[in-house]
Amino acid sequence: MLTGLMLLILAGAGIVGFVKKHILRIKDPDLNHYLAELKKQSWYQEFVNDPQSSGLIQSFEKNGPLKDVHYVQKLLVNDGFRDGFIAYIKEKTR
Repeated sequence: MLTGLMLLILAGAGIVGFVKKHILRIKDPDLNHYLAELKKQSWYQEFVNDPQSSGLIQSFEKNGPLKDVHYVQKLLVNDGFRDGFIAYIKEKTR
């Protein structure tokens, strides 16, 4: 019973994904676009130019949270999210 319900939910998610992508032609957000916007931010440029934090930022871009398009969107839009990220970077680079 539970297995059948899980398969039904999984099939529904697949159908919704197919409709979204192929019929409605809703595209997933582009990570490169949002990273370019993030790199224009003055606070981000300060971290990249700082020798202590630049390595951490580069590792985040390579295989960390900055590889997730939704995370980068939140950094650009949400001030509290951005402040938390800045505090985390400062804490890690002490």
